[in-house]
Amino acid sequence: MLSDQGDVYLAGWADRRVIDNFRVSIEIGYMRHELGEPEFYWYHRSDVAEVIGDTECPSGFICVAKAQSVIPHSKLRVYVGGYLVYQENALRLKSPSKFLNEALGACAVLADRPIGSTLPQAQGLYPAFAGVWRRVLDKMTFLNAFSHQKMEKAKQSVIITIYRRADMLLIQLSALAKELIETGTEVIVVGNDLQGADMLIEQLGAFCQIHPIDLSVWLCSGNSGFSAGNNFGASKARGEILVFMNPDIFPHEHDDGSTAKNFFAKDPGNALHGALLYYGDGLLMHSGMYTTSDVVIDAASGYRNEVLRVEHFGKGLSHHIDDLDTSAVLQAVHDRKILVSAALWKIRNSVFQKVGGLPEDYIFAYYEDADFCLQLLNGGYDIVLDSTSRWLHMEGVGKEMAPAVRSFMWLNRAHYTQRYCNDKLVVDAETDLTLI
Repeated sequence: MLSDQGDVYLAGWADRRVIDNFRVSIEIGYMRHELGEPEFYWYHRSDVAEVIGDTECPSGFICVAKAQSVIPHSKLRVYVGGYLVYQENALRLKSPSKFLNEALGACAVLADRPIGSTLPQAQGLYPAFAGVWRRVLDKMTFLNAFSHQKMEKAKQSVIITIYRRADMLLIQLSALAKELIETGTEVIVVGNDLQGADMLIEQLGAFCQIHPIDLSVWLCSGNSGFSAGNNFGASKARGEILVFMNPDIFPHEHDDGSTAKNFFAKDPGNALHGALLYYGDGLLMHSGMYTTSDVVIDAASGYRNEVLRVEHFGKGLSHHIDDLDTSAVLQAVHDRKILVSAALWKIRNSVFQKVGGLPEDYIFAYYEDADFCLQLLNGGYDIVLDSTSRWLHMEGVGKEMAPAVRSFMWLNRAHYTQRYCNDKLVVDAETDLTLI
């Protein structure tokens, strides 16, 4: 695959006993680009090994590289080690965004394997993919598509970042409208690659005639991901306090409005506040998070390392959202530095900006909220789990993830591991076994 910005994805197989060098040259039209010897990330392919007879040396490879000053042309030739290995006379160059998604999808062949055998490849490939991701982000634009402001000044701002579908937005706003008005809270919706935006804007216009909330909608030209979308929303906030809320967060059906009102009314000080989150059936999802590590090994290559995992307190506890006693839920988090899910956050804008906002180097999503929490804690700030605030998180479960999603989760986990593997806040494996 090749993008019109010169991003190159190569994948295939080779008998490394025969080929002595992997110098890559690419001819696009009449221009020849020498990539030198970019890093090839090798993995075992049993189908190839059976044919070529080499079961010891990995034969499959993936390479992501960058060619400079590409002039678009339909004719392509690829040389590896001086041999012509691929040619096409009617090539269609991809935009960086399409290239990123399709190249990520193609990497699922590695992402779906045990991470013990693919962590080195993930950590090697991440910088190349991160470079493409940065170029995609740099081209993103945001448009103010709707604005309904009733207050001269907002006390706080709720930021809701949505990807593609806004099925639950009107239901969510209806459930929160009274408390939003009473607490002087504005809502900022950021739509990433939002489908049916015209109809949604019409519906929101009618909604604001019935519920006079302060609401603005910003549409992104593509998918800026979770971090960049929320960071943009924070840059447009008029409130001193920010509430980051996923579009599938709701007060539970027996709530009298106090959950939202109390959460919105509390001053977080200089801390980050999270909440207890529950599944749609009312059973506990989690009461905070922590980071721990797993030892991963690959006997074939003699590789041994540790890979980080974000774990959740309360997972597996039979605790319902209507249960009054939370002692079992909070036992493990008592007097412990914890992380909280960005599905629902409350924080002062000044603190959020001082930490640097959500890190945008995680591709699309996953691990950015844990990263922010660790940066916050290491910066001397506190994280508070508001155990009086209980919310339903209607997170989709049991759905098969697309190959590209599985791949960027794999790459992001490798990046998170590399950044925080020696952090003092990582819980050791022995302690992990004692936590719920």
